[in-house]
Formats: sequence, structure tokens, C-alpha cells
Amino acid sequence: MIVIRKEQMDVFSQESLDRFEEEVIDFLQDQFPDAKEESREELNPAVHEQVKKAKSYGLETERQVVTYVTTAWLMGREFDSDFPDAQEILGSPEYSSDDKSEKLVQWTEKMFGGIE
Repeated sequence: MIVIRKEQMDVFSQESLDRFEEEVIDFLQDQFPDAKEESREELNPAVHEQVKKAKSYGLETERQVVTYVTTAWLMGREFDSDFPDAQEILGSPEYSSDDKSEKLVQWTEKMFGGIE
């Protein structure tokens, strides 16, 4: 029987999170021209912060987290506190994590469409 200590599991979890955040950076740089202008070293702490914030709102799946990070890229790093509608979506106990993610997509499209 193999026993994996909590410390070992924590290392595996952190490595998985680091790998995911690298993939999010790749996504941003592939999808947004202004993200290509920033180095990975500049993007890494910003992405880490947004992933952490997404999880604090109960967003867990990769899709849900990437939705949150994308919204933060488009609407600003503090969109979750700057926009009352975003606060309402993310803070609602009535919405599941899937609901929050879908409503965030709809809100972002509506808001971003209004900027163009």
C-alpha cells in the first residue's frame, strides 16, 4: 500500500495549479493582442490573482475560471467590485457556479458590446 502524505498532495495540487495558470496565460496571449505585448512574467501574478478571486466566488471548473479571468481582462482587474451587476452575479447565493459563469459571460458580452 502506498501512502501519500498531505504535504505531497499539496505539492501535486500546486504544480497542477501552476500548469493551469500557464495555460490561461497562453489563452490570453492567443486571444487578445494586448496580452501578447506583456511578458509571461508580467501576466503570471495577474492571472494568479484572478484565478484565486474566481475560486473565492465558487467558480471551480477550468471553464468557469477562464470565464472569470477573461472578464477581468476585458473589464478590468477589479471588475468584481467596480460593477454592481458583477457583484450581484458573483455574490448571489441563489446561483450555482455554472449559473454564475453563464451570467458572467452574458454580462461581459453586453458590457463589452456597449464599449465598442
